[in-house]
Amino acid sequence: MWELAATVVEHRVRAPNQYELILHAPPIAETAKPGQFVMVRPMALYAPLWRRPYSIWRANPDKGVFSIFYAVQGPFTELLSLKPVGATLSVLGPLGNHFQPVEGVVRHILVAGGVGAPPLSFLATRLVSVLPKGQRLVMLAGARRRDLLVGLDEFRALGAEVQIATEDGSQGYAGLVTDLLEGALTEPVPSAVYACGPNAMLQVVSRICLARGVPCQISLDAPMPCGVGACGGCAVPIALPDGGVWYRRACVEGPVFRAEEVRWE
Repeated sequence: MWELAATVVEHRVRAPNQYELILHAPPIAETAKPGQFVMVRPMALYAPLWRRPYSIWRANPDKGVFSIFYAVQGPFTELLSLKPVGATLSVLGPLGNHFQPVEGVVRHILVAGGVGAPPLSFLATRLVSVLPKGQRLVMLAGARRRDLLVGLDEFRALGAEVQIATEDGSQGYAGLVTDLLEGALTEPVPSAVYACGPNAMLQVVSRICLARGVPCQISLDAPMPCGVGACGGCAVPIALPDGGVWYRRACVEGPVFRAEEVRWE
């Protein structure tokens, strides 16, 4: 983990009010793994006081750069959107654990809800470089409407089989991405699922996979005031074998958990 001033090398508009921020920070680019995140502060001063967590979308160790995705939704992200090339941000990371590719399966299914796509895109990049011949990569992308879908071109460029669901029917299947998952799992192929998105979606993904005995890893969306496990603000209830409950910090022991670990009720 490093705390450093990362330099903006490119700032891409991905859609209205949606941006990819590419940062030069070699130590982070060289060590980041899919599912990890960074804590960002846009100003040198402590205003805003708290950093915000952002999943790592890409990492290029050769160039020493990594990128994050964000949507402008308030004063913090408005400050990010104003950062020109050459400016710096205070960045802490990489933080958290990461997705672990499941062995012994034929099909890897990535399930993204809206802005949950970036860490899965990072995972897909790493997966395609090591997938044995005959294994498949399937991307199920869902959002409320088509302009909220993220990273589809990147998944297609990697050779993934892309399926799309929008709740308003503006692109692809009219409905929920979890419907696509249920349909995909009717195919009798040994599969593993990796998911990131709203927690309500992740709960359904977990239920579907557990009912079918499909290994599933989920990246939880939890409030992370500190990002380093000190404040306890991101505690996640974990089911114990005896039926009890324990808590783990999403910023340290997560944000990626096995589906069977999380206690939703």
